[in-house]
Amino acid sequence: MKEFGFMEKEHEDFPPIVHVETTNVCNLRCIHCPHNDIYAAVPDYSPEYMPMELWKTIVDEVSQFNGALRITPDGEPMLKNFVEQVDYALTKGVNTFTFNTHGMFLEKQNLEVLLQPTETKVVVEVSLDGFFKQTYEGIRLRGDYNRILGNIFKFIRERDRRKRDNVKLMVSIVQQPEVDDEELYLFDKFWSQIVDKVIIRNYVDTKGLTPKKDIDSREIETRWPCLVVFTRMVVTYDGRVRFCPDDWQKSTSMGKIDGENSLQRIWQSSEFKALRQSHLDGSFAHPTCKSCTDWKVIRWGKDYTTALEKVFNDNAKQNDSKLNILNNNVDTYRWTPDLDMKS
Repeated sequence: MKEFGFMEKEHEDFPPIVHVETTNVCNLRCIHCPHNDIYAAVPDYSPEYMPMELWKTIVDEVSQFNGALRITPDGEPMLKNFVEQVDYALTKGVNTFTFNTHGMFLEKQNLEVLLQPTETKVVVEVSLDGFFKQTYEGIRLRGDYNRILGNIFKFIRERDRRKRDNVKLMVSIVQQPEVDDEELYLFDKFWSQIVDKVIIRNYVDTKGLTPKKDIDSREIETRWPCLVVFTRMVVTYDGRVRFCPDDWQKSTSMGKIDGENSLQRIWQSSEFKALRQSHLDGSFAHPTCKSCTDWKVIRWGKDYTTALEKVFNDNAKQNDSKLNILNNNVDTYRWTPDLDMKS
């Protein structure tokens, strides 16, 4: 396998993951996210939602290839039009449909549309960012910890009852000073018994829009190319295509989907090719890349593509919940991991 560049020949033709920003609106104010003070982070911010016709155009093209369609990065996808969007993607038969959510709305019709019979691989990722309720509430402001736990437990029970082996659920936590090593251990230990995969993410400062935190002080002398420009592209609510998922200031645009431009055409454009070459030769010519510090925590061989492959290829763990808590009607407003559980 090559050290850097396209890992598969087919990735030169079309990216393995297409991120779609169906909205830039979120009802939470997480401390590690620009939404914590959005107008300070993005002065020209305005709340927007992707038109359904644009969504269909994206899905129609992605469904022709063997990649993943991922709703992210700048808003909560379940706020508006989610059922219609998911139903269309699954009906069109995209290979893999995945999205990130805070989990408060992972219920009712949203649950039903995700558990409908389909050949599509469906991956739900819930961002929790804390094992203890107190930690969660200090990080994910406006979130309802107990409600989200209840939604996760019910989703897995229903998934297992209906035998939807094509549906996987992951939970994630951001490694930041508010979460100590013991809590990270407990988070992984507890949730790995319930969900299909636990993701512990490195903290990024979102191109300077969120505070820098002293997470890892190790000096890395030689910078490596960013895997994102070889594996991802991002489509915003208005059809603009960015090369960086962490670009909230619209500085990494590579074009716009319209009558002349398709995702494939933009991916194969001379601009995208020049960008990739600048990473391979170490010049990192684009201003956003040149000033980026997040490259240190974006590791080749350990990205989201790898996580998707692992969650479906791990035959040792099927959709059978291990904890009795999932087999009972648990009142999550009374049962909650709290600080008394710490040693």
